[in-house]
Amino acid sequence: MKFFLSLILFILTLASESDRKKHSLVLYRGKYTETDFSPILFRQDTKYLDSFISVLGYNRPLYTRLRFATFETEFDFAKHSGIMNHFEAGGILIARSDKILGSNFSLAFGEGVSIASENPKLENRKTGIRIFGNDYDFLTGAYILTRLNFFPLGTEIQTDTIKSRNALNFIIFELDYQIPKLNDSLKIFMRVHHRSGIFGLYCPPDPACGSNFISYGVKLSL
Repeated sequence: MKFFLSLILFILTLASESDRKKHSLVLYRGKYTETDFSPILFRQDTKYLDSFISVLGYNRPLYTRLRFATFETEFDFAKHSGIMNHFEAGGILIARSDKILGSNFSLAFGEGVSIASENPKLENRKTGIRIFGNDYDFLTGAYILTRLNFFPLGTEIQTDTIKSRNALNFIIFELDYQIPKLNDSLKIFMRVHHRSGIFGLYCPPDPACGSNFISYGVKLSL
């Protein structure tokens, strides 16, 4: 907690007194899901595990506009807890839409780089069988299934090893909502926090490495 408070004070010093209202402090917390990026966005299909991410970020607009989109930069620092227990830092360029149909909602998509302090445990997978959320080698898994005498719902057979990396591509997809009458000083949002090997650029492409966190947070104008 002391570290996060110190980081907040440091971020506040980055914005000058005359320019401060244009910057935002970003805070969000998310839960890990094994579901891939596309099913999360298009089918709202999620399969959660007890691993969490707590993020503190600094967001600054670039005052650049391309048709219906404006652009921002954001720098995030995260602490993982639960199944994983490491730190993560990321920098990202964000394109944000205008308000949707005159409402207080806007959509954003971001692209950047994420660096973890260690190779994230849940982004790696050995070959074997997953039963009731636990991973076993093929011999042990087959023995357990034989003893159970049935095939439990959710059992997965992993035929290929997944090898991740500390540094991966960083993508966000976000829906935010401006609190009425607060003049952009407070927004709430839902964000998919996604690390990806992007088709073999960072790690072997088949099977792909990466992770997803379904996150909720607030943005406070500085």
